[in-house]
Amino acid sequence: MSHYNIRLATYGDWDEYLSLIKEAYLPLKELGIDWPSVRVDLDAAKKNLESNSTYVLEKDGEIASTVTIRFPWESAEFDSRYPFIWWFATKPKFKGQGIGRTLLDYVENDILKNTLKSPALTLGTSAKKHPWLLDMYIGRGYKVYEEIETDYDDLVVRMYKELIPHSFDKTLLQQ
Repeated sequence: MSHYNIRLATYGDWDEYLSLIKEAYLPLKELGIDWPSVRVDLDAAKKNLESNSTYVLEKDGEIASTVTIRFPWESAEFDSRYPFIWWFATKPKFKGQGIGRTLLDYVENDILKNTLKSPALTLGTSAKKHPWLLDMYIGRGYKVYEEIETDYDDLVVRMYKELIPHSFDKTLLQQ
């Protein structure tokens, strides 16, 4: 029987984390999607782990999936006053097992909603070049609040998900 463990990533995870990101985002690179996660190197992986809250799901002792939470106070250029999830990835060999869903459920509910009491969270995704991401997030309850044409022939869609509806303020989606 498989054992899952969800935890914050540590400095000791750099190499395994970088390998997971590169492997998981290779198909997006091949689609021509130009995101920081697609161009990741060891310095970018280290910066992500040092600057943000990055969670990993381990299956039988191996990092199988990851997602990072960026917080609004990280940068003056932050798009929203709600947390932003990014670098959500699952190793290809674990695809289709519900591992990514399990990790994202944990971060959305246990961390952001129940622990940090965040009324909502945001993310950005490709609507033109990626064949199924937009529908996946819509199926998880995310809603579109902005669309941005890129210079690399894609449409970036910014989305939000209400976690605590009575505390949600849509005006905080954009600064």
